[in-house]
Amino acid sequence: MRIAYFDCFAGASGNMILGSLVDAGLPLETLQRELERLPVSGWSFQSERVRKRGLAALYLDIVVPGEDGHSHGEHHGHVEHKHEGLAHRRLDDILKILRAAKFGRSVEATAEKIYRALAKAEAHIHGSSAEEVVFHEVGQVDAIIDIAGAALALDLLNVEAVYASAMPCGTGSIESAHGTMPSPAPATLELLRGVPTYQRDLAAEFVTPTGAAILTSLASFEARPAMTIEKIGYGSGRSDFPFPNVLRVLIGETSDAAGVDRIVRASPASNAIVQLEANIDDMNPQLYEFVIEGLFASGALDVWMTPVIMKKGRPAIVLSALATPELADAVAAVILAETSTIGLRRWPAQRDVLLRRIEVVETRLGPVHVKLVETPGGVRARPEYDDCRKIAEKRQMPLVAVMRDVERDVADWLRLQERT
Repeated sequence: MRIAYFDCFAGASGNMILGSLVDAGLPLETLQRELERLPVSGWSFQSERVRKRGLAALYLDIVVPGEDGHSHGEHHGHVEHKHEGLAHRRLDDILKILRAAKFGRSVEATAEKIYRALAKAEAHIHGSSAEEVVFHEVGQVDAIIDIAGAALALDLLNVEAVYASAMPCGTGSIESAHGTMPSPAPATLELLRGVPTYQRDLAAEFVTPTGAAILTSLASFEARPAMTIEKIGYGSGRSDFPFPNVLRVLIGETSDAAGVDRIVRASPASNAIVQLEANIDDMNPQLYEFVIEGLFASGALDVWMTPVIMKKGRPAIVLSALATPELADAVAAVILAETSTIGLRRWPAQRDVLLRRIEVVETRLGPVHVKLVETPGGVRARPEYDDCRKIAEKRQMPLVAVMRDVERDVADWLRLQERT
């Protein structure tokens, strides 16, 4: 499995996460081209190679004329800009912006998951609902770019799982849209609930709300898994500390032994899911495609429909979805808002997941991403459908012929790998 491990010895912010992933090998122009699909304009990247206590790193800033003002917001240098006198966005406004970009389903779902976590944290500390929360700093263009960029970067680097170290917390106070606040900021501390943290005796804000939202939404906080390190990146913060103010990311493959051990020893909580279902017998079937897209965007792990016969011989559909416990409410909200049902069922479940990873295999028709799954009976390989479809369209070949040739080459490649 391809993983990213964030070593947060100096904390984390949105721009430090992006900077570390770009420094690890993601072309900045590729990331910028994808982010330009967002319906927000006037922003640009500003990158600079810097040295922090002798350690080379990439400082990546998001410049937004008219929003940046004269101050780069965070007092320790993890940049999330201070904005004044600007219209602030609610969760629904942010989600519309993300959906309008038409990113891939997994990227969109990841970005939405992060923003929903932010909304939930803000709602808790302000005593309101996630829908009513007005985002200030984290609702501005630079924060949207940070969060959408993190989701895109991890996808472009083919990262399948994220891990992170314990998070440092500073002391003192910070300035925010609500005035002077203790460090860590209340929203940050709420996001860090249940995450391993420790205090550094320094008046600074080491972890920002955006950095906390990204990592707590995506990462498992534990010691670095056994892995073969392929890429290392350093993303710099703005200020200088008595230690390097950088975030380090390691990207590589977990070893087979480590993966098997994790499957065997995983605690039930690590594989806990929620299954949700609703019976629907009076909805226009044309709407189901839209509903399913909305469920995946809200964070559903899987969605399916089962035809059934209900009372009075009436044909109906059982709409089912799987979600993590943290996103079950968001998935349920989509079912209740976008379908004609007046209720749904939910119950906890456990799932067993096989170790998997993605490899790029050179075939006679070109490179193809292949998903390799470790099963008790051996490795199972499956070429990615989208890659095969692109080849078929480019070469004007029948898709079935492309898939047959690619599968044959992948089988040959797999046999060679097993022998070596």
